[in-house]
Amino acid sequence: MEEALAGKEEGDDVQVQLAPEDAFGERDDALVRDEPRGRFPEKVEVGMYFEAELKHGEHAQPVVFKVVDVSGDSVTVDGNHPLAGRALDFRATVVSVRPATKEEIDHGHVHGGGGHHH
Repeated sequence: MEEALAGKEEGDDVQVQLAPEDAFGERDDALVRDEPRGRFPEKVEVGMYFEAELKHGEHAQPVVFKVVDVSGDSVTVDGNHPLAGRALDFRATVVSVRPATKEEIDHGHVHGGGGHHH
């Protein structure tokens, strides 16, 4: 992506395409699961989101799951990002160009108008 932005000037149009592996990753079928209805509130509906922790060895990682089906005693949830598996196409117009600050060079990325926020 950096190559697509190098040497641009005010007014230039820019197009950047990201493959799934460079964006939100490929879909992971292991993140689609059927869970017992009793693990959810009484009024669970398709489209609701729930956060759960998935354990990977000794570490737990929070994952947001979307309810994609409710039927009988089962609720199907999907922990994939909504854009997982999709190529992304960004189009923009450069509105201004300025030299990088020393702090931005040291950190290896741009800081917004309000400064450093991470």
